[in-house]
Amino acid sequence: MKTSRSILGLLAAILAMHSVAAADKAPDAKETQVLQRIGLEGRDRQMGMGIAVFPPNAVKPRHMATGPELAYVLEGELIVQVDGKPDQVLHAGGSYQMAANVVHVTKAGPAGAKVIASWVLAPGKPFNILVPK
Repeated sequence: MKTSRSILGLLAAILAMHSVAAADKAPDAKETQVLQRIGLEGRDRQMGMGIAVFPPNAVKPRHMATGPELAYVLEGELIVQVDGKPDQVLHAGGSYQMAANVVHVTKAGPAGAKVIASWVLAPGKPFNILVPK
C-alpha cells in the first residue's frame, strides 16, 4: 500500500513538472499559408506570397530562408532576431527585408501577429531551413 502511494506521488510530481515545463515554452508559429506562387520568366526561380499567423508569444525557431524575403506586419507585433544584431521590433505597418541564408528567429508579441510575406525560391526546394544553435 505504501509503495502504491509512493508510485502515485512520483507520477503526480512528474506530470506536474511536465505541465510547468510546457507552460514555460512559447507556442510555435503556425505554418505560413501560401497564397500564390508564380514562375519568374527567364529564371529557374519562383516568387511566393503567403500569410503567417503567430499566436501570442509564438516563435518560429532559428531558421534561414534559401532566397530573399520581404515581410509586412498586418497586425500585432513581431520581433526579428538576426544572429549578431540587435532585435528588430515591428508593429502593424512595419516591414523587414531578409537576404538569403541569414539565420534568424521571429517571435510574436503578447497580442500575436499576422504577417504577409513575399519570397523567391528555387522550384521543388525548401524555402525555410531550420538551423540548430
